[in-house]
Amino acid sequence: MSEIMSGNWNKMPWRPIREGIKQVTLAMGADDMTVTLGQVTSGHEKRPHSHPEEQVALVLEGECDYYVDGTPYHLTPGGFVVVPANVMHYIDVHDTDIPCFQMDIFGTPRPEFKEKYMEFLEALKK
Repeated sequence: MSEIMSGNWNKMPWRPIREGIKQVTLAMGADDMTVTLGQVTSGHEKRPHSHPEEQVALVLEGECDYYVDGTPYHLTPGGFVVVPANVMHYIDVHDTDIPCFQMDIFGTPRPEFKEKYMEFLEALKK
């Protein structure tokens, strides 16, 4: 059974992922999903990838081009794109000083996100 959790991402520390990208993992007590919030800045390291989890990517602030299977989708606040399982995709934030705040919802858990975020939080305590 999922753990009841509540929080505020504005009060959570951001974990650096790679150049120009940082992330907060939300709803870590959920059994059947993973939710992350990312901040992506212009000039970030692009890394096309795929994974077995289905994903919904939505933009909260800023804008980006989100490439799915080679097709760019220009996303602005409120925009989203569904990424099917095992399909190559990546985000591209360019030509702006405004970071893109993006939420990812994975319909299947990604336990590595929770594990890495928990390790990051523990390292902050030292």
